[in-house]
Amino acid sequence: MARKSKSLKWYGKAVKEAMRAAQIDGVNQTMAACVQHAKRNHTWNNQTAILEGGIDIAEYAAPHSGGVKGTWGVRDVVYARIQELGGTIRPKTAQALKFRLDDGTFAVVKQVTIPARPYLRPAADEEYPKLADRIRASYKRRAKRRKTTP
Repeated sequence: MARKSKSLKWYGKAVKEAMRAAQIDGVNQTMAACVQHAKRNHTWNNQTAILEGGIDIAEYAAPHSGGVKGTWGVRDVVYARIQELGGTIRPKTAQALKFRLDDGTFAVVKQVTIPARPYLRPAADEEYPKLADRIRASYKRRAKRRKTTP
């Protein structure tokens, strides 16, 4: 006796598209959380808010080489890197550096050593481990809306 064949609905393309969209959403959420964390938890004395204001998402997440890529950090602030990593500043063309101190007087020195005041790395360390959960939650939300995921 011949069996009646059963058909299987294949949602592979829809599942793949939903997963890619969830990855993009998860990466964007994680970058936004990193930006907020870095702005709230820095250790420097904020005088002008220029560095804090420069912390932002540079490129929102988009498909890239079989995955998803987004970029966040500090844009257009030349001293951002030395604040994050620390380092020594030496004059390029002059014989000394001259800068105003808090009391209004000037200091003239051959070099200045800036201690590391990390604000981007701690934000990434705190938020990156949450990426998989964010992708998973986004995927589940999309699956509920579409009701096409097994």
